[in-house]
Amino acid sequence: MLKQNKFISIISIAGTSLAIMMIMVLIVSESIKNVSIAPEPNRERTMYMRYEIKKGKETKNTNINSAISYEIYKGYLSDLKEPELVSIQSNGWDKSQISTSENQMDRKAMNVKSTDANFWKIMSLSFIEGSPFSEEDFKSGLKKTVITERTAKELYGNQRALGKTINIDFKPYIIVGIVKDISPIFKFAYTDIYIPYTSKGGFEKNGFEILLLAKNKKDFEAISEEIRTAERKFNVTDSEWNLTLLGPYNHSIYLLNTNNNEPDIKGNARKNIFIFSILLLIPAINLSSFSLSRIRKRTEEIGVRKAFGAKRYVILFQVLYENFITSLIGGIIGLILSYIIVIWLKQWLLGIDTDGTLPLETLVSLPIFFAVFIVCILLNLLSAGIPAYKASKIKIVDSLNRNNL
Repeated sequence: MLKQNKFISIISIAGTSLAIMMIMVLIVSESIKNVSIAPEPNRERTMYMRYEIKKGKETKNTNINSAISYEIYKGYLSDLKEPELVSIQSNGWDKSQISTSENQMDRKAMNVKSTDANFWKIMSLSFIEGSPFSEEDFKSGLKKTVITERTAKELYGNQRALGKTINIDFKPYIIVGIVKDISPIFKFAYTDIYIPYTSKGGFEKNGFEILLLAKNKKDFEAISEEIRTAERKFNVTDSEWNLTLLGPYNHSIYLLNTNNNEPDIKGNARKNIFIFSILLLIPAINLSSFSLSRIRKRTEEIGVRKAFGAKRYVILFQVLYENFITSLIGGIIGLILSYIIVIWLKQWLLGIDTDGTLPLETLVSLPIFFAVFIVCILLNLLSAGIPAYKASKIKIVDSLNRNNL
């Protein structure tokens, strides 16, 4: 069938591949942001929060923020019973002045994440040497640090970095572990240097992001109810300030809005449905003309088959099956092209610098292949469904005379 009219076949496959490429760029981008793989293997079980606090009933100049104050965390959220683990961390994108003890004048600006010992239980970082700082180190506020492989090479070249001392904002820290480099797409795991937040003076006055790890997704509702209880407890005991704890949200919802506003879940769903509909319908309408042209050249064959007893559904499924093969070929090409586009435009699509990497595991996964298959079926039904239905309904005489199609 593909060889009978090579030009139409090439155009059909090219049109299908471009249509699927545009759809898969969106699907692959969303998958990269939300897939649960190391170093963030628990994304599907992790919940996040924002908060709003205002004086009394004042409504002016109030902001929603994801960095919850340590005072609120310690007093109302640190002893939650429903989550399996609770961890807090500072923004890992904050820059600090880093230097080695051997060359303190050569300072470099690097990202430092302040966190706790539970961070290492929620995340799954691959250690090249050493180990993370322990719970005892954290409680004691010891100045111990874990750095990435890239940081170690930048500071010490080919020398061994484990056990050496580096200065973080002019404070000496001992390197106890070295981990493999992490892609910036893993927002909550990514940084250059990890330290216990208790090792920094005045940490009680800072704000932290809270990560709540559920035992399973069924516990999300119970965790939300416990958060509401903590919120009511604060508002009962504090007569001056009014606290609103927003969420907790699952990973995908939390990432919907990065401007510290309440996520617009319904609006985002409507937007995605509209975009996918446009990306499916316009190519399908264009490709349907090629399907119709191909079927017109086979009307005699269809008439003969029906004359020998072929049922309508047999003709219908044959046309859809043959067109699906074309869609599947285009789908494979479109998926490969979507990978190229995502890697090429990663800064625009994912907010990753040009020197940032995309792990292979984020690109190649069973859900992505399943999505390609579903898109191929939808595009096949939309582009070939009406021509196939008309071909199955045409009378035998009209088929043999090439009429009414």
